[in-house]
Parts: sequence; C-alpha cells; structure tokens
Amino acid sequence: MNKQAVGSINKQLLVRILLVLGVLGMGTILSACTRNAEHKIIGVGDRAPEVRLQSVDGKTVSLADYRGKVVLVHFWATWCPPCVEEIPTIERFYQQVMGTDIEVLAVSVDESADALKAFLEKSKVHFPVLRDPGRMAAGSYGTLMFPETYIVGRDGMVRYKVIGPMDWSMRANVEIVRALL
Repeated sequence: MNKQAVGSINKQLLVRILLVLGVLGMGTILSACTRNAEHKIIGVGDRAPEVRLQSVDGKTVSLADYRGKVVLVHFWATWCPPCVEEIPTIERFYQQVMGTDIEVLAVSVDESADALKAFLEKSKVHFPVLRDPGRMAAGSYGTLMFPETYIVGRDGMVRYKVIGPMDWSMRANVEIVRALL
C-alpha cells in the first residue's frame, strides 16, 4: 500500500473514531441532563403543573388563577436567541386574543432581573412575564431547553406542547389555540 492510501485510511479511521466519541459524548451529556424522579417530562394529556411565581412587577401570579381559561405557558430566556426572536410573535398573538378567555404567561428563567427588565422595556410586551431564576417551574414541566411552550386547556390539562421557537402570530396557530375555547 502506498503512503497516500494509508493516509486516506487513517483519515477515515480518525473520522469514525471522532463520530463514535461524539455519540458517546452526547449520550453522557443527555444522561447528565435527565430529570430526576420528581420532574416528569410533561406532555399532551398531562395535568399542567402549578406555576406560582413573581411577575416582573412584583405580583404573585399562579396558573390556578387562570383556571377556566386557555393559557399559553411559555418558558424562555433573554440569553436565548430563538427565544428573543419568538417574543414579538407572542406579543402579536397576545394582541389578537386579548379580551378572550386566552391568556399568556411567559416564564423567564433569566437569573438577572435587570437584564430581563431591560429587555422587556425595549421589547414593549404587554403579556404577564414571570420570573423563574431557579428554574423550579421549568423543572416541574421537565423543561431544560428553551424556548418551550405549553397550551393549557380550561381544565388544566396540556393540550399542545411545542419544543423550540414558533411564530405564534400566524393565523393557523392562533386558530389552534382559539379552538380550545
């Protein structure tokens, strides 16, 4: 075998080794991120865990306060680029459903209250924003990555779950939520 063929085989072997190590590394990361027994991953058909947090203006807000309404519960952070891009679509969604029995609770996992307040002032959102810096509420839903959104029906059951960003202002998405009224 010539040097070029040996070099090509060595490169292929190196790529395979790196792929195997990458898969093993991802498995390690995923197992490190698994939820403990207390924190089940909440899905469609599950009862929405209670959220009782302080809003950015200092009021205590509870998901139970909205029983009988459809609630979009959105977990996000200002340091998350897809979350930041999604917030204006949630504001437009909120403007479209205001005055109905649909509510929005945006739960920020930001640790810095100042960073959150600065973002909200710049973004001019009108829906309630709650603070969850310890990620206890997010953890009760099994949410570790952001953004993640749950549509909770009037009965407190999760009717839809969206992992990742979405344009909430799209007519089809607004109609899916309105159909739960």
